Amino acid sequence: MKRLKALLILVFILSTIVSFAQYPIQGEYQSISLSTIPNSPSYQASIIDNSVPSPIQMTRVSDYYAPSNWYPTHEYAKTQTWNADQTLYKMRSNWVSDATTHQITHDLSNIDIYPAYWSNVNSDLIYSFNENGQIKTYSLNSSTLTTVYTISGYDIIKLGPGEGNIDKNDKYVALVGKRNTDLDVIIFDLELNQVIHTEIYAGAWGNGEDWAPQYIDWISVSQSGDYVGIMWNHNTTNIVQPFNGHYGVEIYSTTDMSYLRRIVDYGNHGDFGYAQNGDEVFVQFWGPALTDYVNMYYLDRTESETLTTHPDFNGAGHISCRNINRPGWAYVTQSSADQSGQIIALKLDTSGVVEHFGHHNSSSTSYNKDPMAVASPNGDKVMYRSDFGDASNTDLVYAFQNTADLNSLNITDYQIDNLSIHPNPAKESLHIKIEKLINTVYVYNSLGQKINAISNINDSTYILNTGDLNSGTYFIRVETNDSENHSKLFVKN
Repeated sequence: MKRLKALLILVFILSTIVSFAQYPIQGEYQSISLSTIPNSPSYQASIIDNSVPSPIQMTRVSDYYAPSNWYPTHEYAKTQTWNADQTLYKMRSNWVSDATTHQITHDLSNIDIYPAYWSNVNSDLIYSFNENGQIKTYSLNSSTLTTVYTISGYDIIKLGPGEGNIDKNDKYVALVGKRNTDLDVIIFDLELNQVIHTEIYAGAWGNGEDWAPQYIDWISVSQSGDYVGIMWNHNTTNIVQPFNGHYGVEIYSTTDMSYLRRIVDYGNHGDFGYAQNGDEVFVQFWGPALTDYVNMYYLDRTESETLTTHPDFNGAGHISCRNINRPGWAYVTQSSADQSGQIIALKLDTSGVVEHFGHHNSSSTSYNKDPMAVASPNGDKVMYRSDFGDASNTDLVYAFQNTADLNSLNITDYQIDNLSIHPNPAKESLHIKIEKLINTVYVYNSLGQKINAISNINDSTYILNTGDLNSGTYFIRVETNDSENHSKLFVKN
């Protein structure tokens, strides 16, 4: 009877942990490289990344589309792919899929809504900002396309270009219009359906192509809608003054485009979000010192914070703050495997706390193959591109979804890497066994803090002393002699 009771307690504890594992455990950043890249799962199938502190479920959500000779993926790290309630997601402006079954629910390919952006408040609504100046809305439920306004008098109109967003309340959007070599910033009110301000920057389009100005990298409203940011140039190390004294990332008032301040002297990839203290910030790679690899800059004052100086972030990557319902975090993609090749959520304060969302496994040999992970509105999922190491095929790249919510997994899913532990719950000791030689066993508490590391084991089994641990939930990470990493959850009674 006592044994049955113990088993029931174990099932309850594990069920509780799995049910509430919406996000990975939090802790210090860990540089975890993979010695081998796993095989890509088949379309709509999942695998588990056990190399990171919390097991991450990776689901492939796209496949080769023969009618268009296309490998469909999401749009970009700063373009939200899920709708407001996360029941649907879209692949660029082509179709919409059910977020649970991954079945296509709406074909948008014959509807003129490129480029398409989800509403942040209405799960049924898509906005479109056509390059001909037409601003449209599309209702999925009624299949109704409505042109709400047409901005005329421009050669072309762009949102961003490419990196702009609507504010989180669907109030404002900042567009750019090209008139020969001139560039206009057009502030449009989506509630009133009217232009409320136009700011002219004579000559700012310069000799740039239609798809991008010469002197401006991008323009966007912040999440609150109170600010407009302009990245005048994209440069990682030097202050460049490309246009009439404008350079770096500058902040303006949305309603009248009055200049407020320059928050950083040069621009790199970044996104607008909220810090943990509730202030609006711009999070980007690189900072004033060459060892400040990810930084956040406050929009309402000239002040910044360094978020990480770890060398894994000294290189190419993307930042997403599209997790508008989970403020205080930025989602960072490391493009290349020599940077560890991970996707993490980075806490926007000075704590250095991160959540590991797994490896993207992409070769990142071209811009098309760059993962560009985008966070869902709740921040509990990320979508990204990957070729699972197949760099030889220049076209091959699928979309994947990573999540730490393991509700769909059963306990046997934890055994796929041949790492076994017993007894669980543990009291005085935990027996660890794997089919490879163990180099190091790491122990983490439920906050992701490393509390122990035993090195140079050089055996396929190890008995971990757990007698000194407090009762609670822990993770072990086993690093083998060939640098593979495997993680398991256990409970200490």
